[in-house]
Amino acid sequence: MLYSHDTFGLGHLRRSRALAAAITHADPTASALILTGSPVAGRFTFPTRVDHLRLPGVTKLSDGSYVSQSMDMTIEET
Repeated sequence: MLYSHDTFGLGHLRRSRALAAAITHADPTASALILTGSPVAGRFTFPTRVDHLRLPGVTKLSDGSYVSQSMDMTIEET
């Protein structure tokens, strides 16, 4: 299981996909699950035995704090 915290950009998700692909390629019995808050994760293709689970997204504000991206929740609830 890998966690990809993407509030800005897609670098973490791409890196997690690359790591998951390497792990499953090296071990044919392995599978990987990527947990991510990225709103665009579903637009990516994932290698065989690699899947993702979309978590509630958050947005980073200019003051450095985070807020829920689209749900009526506090950051602690996300």
